[in-house]
Amino acid sequence: MTTTLQPLNMGGILDRAIQILRGRFTLFAGIAVFPGLAQLGGQLLSVNPNSGIAVASNGQTAFEFARYGASTLFSIANLVLQAIATAAICLAASRVYLGDSISIRSAYGAFGTKVGRLIWLQILQGLYAGWPLIFAVVVSVAIASSGVSIYLQIPIWILGSIPCLALYARCALAFPAAAIENLSASAAFERSVKLGEGGRWRICGGFVLPLAAALAFIFSLDWLIELIKTTSPFLAGSPFVVAGLTGIVSFAGDLVFIPLSAIVLTVLYYDQRIRREGYDVERMMDAAGMTISVLSGDDSITSATPEEVQP
Repeated sequence: MTTTLQPLNMGGILDRAIQILRGRFTLFAGIAVFPGLAQLGGQLLSVNPNSGIAVASNGQTAFEFARYGASTLFSIANLVLQAIATAAICLAASRVYLGDSISIRSAYGAFGTKVGRLIWLQILQGLYAGWPLIFAVVVSVAIASSGVSIYLQIPIWILGSIPCLALYARCALAFPAAAIENLSASAAFERSVKLGEGGRWRICGGFVLPLAAALAFIFSLDWLIELIKTTSPFLAGSPFVVAGLTGIVSFAGDLVFIPLSAIVLTVLYYDQRIRREGYDVERMMDAAGMTISVLSGDDSITSATPEEVQP
């Protein structure tokens, strides 16, 4: 799809992201399927299918050891694949947004040698945005140990999440920047902080709204499964089947909401470039074959063709 580049409000950003996802759903779901499968495998392995069945102690110990080991491997695979898939979706969304073509293979292939930087970027985002939750954890543990109602922990976690959202809004554009501009983790992080200036609320809404929709989808279907358990002895007596259904629900949500979240961030990335750097004008001049003025290292104006200017 060819898109006219222009500044968008929050509604326009979400609408554009949904258009991109719907137009190439097979492409984006195909990229998201790998971390989704890893997460599904981890959920299935988290349940002991031999619950309630007497097993020899040695055999049970070996089985549990193997199950926990496999679950750990799936968790690590999910972490790695999540980082790669997010970058691949950002790159694919960029190509589709600008009217170019891309395949699942080429989207993943672009990051075959950059896995380390993507994982490190994911860790940087988590450390930077997640540290306020340490205080929420400390307070929650103190409440739990004092015998106070557990429901008091809910507002504590909500209050602890507010600064996390504000911090994540500063680094949310790092993955699109890393994927599209081929930046290192630290450079992409700095690029996100600078590029997001003046648009923090819009960026915050951009990742909170898809997250809220994903949680509503998963919790609604999980509630439905719990409701069915009360009327189905088969489900009530089979935790493995319940885990399988819950995992399938999460997997279906991943195929939609993992791409949607990354696409929204990609559209936000371009929206900020348009607002702060005149990227729409740059693209028009590029299409017209015109030269544009850029600042050299000594701040003097020089002339360059669009091909000589890095995006």
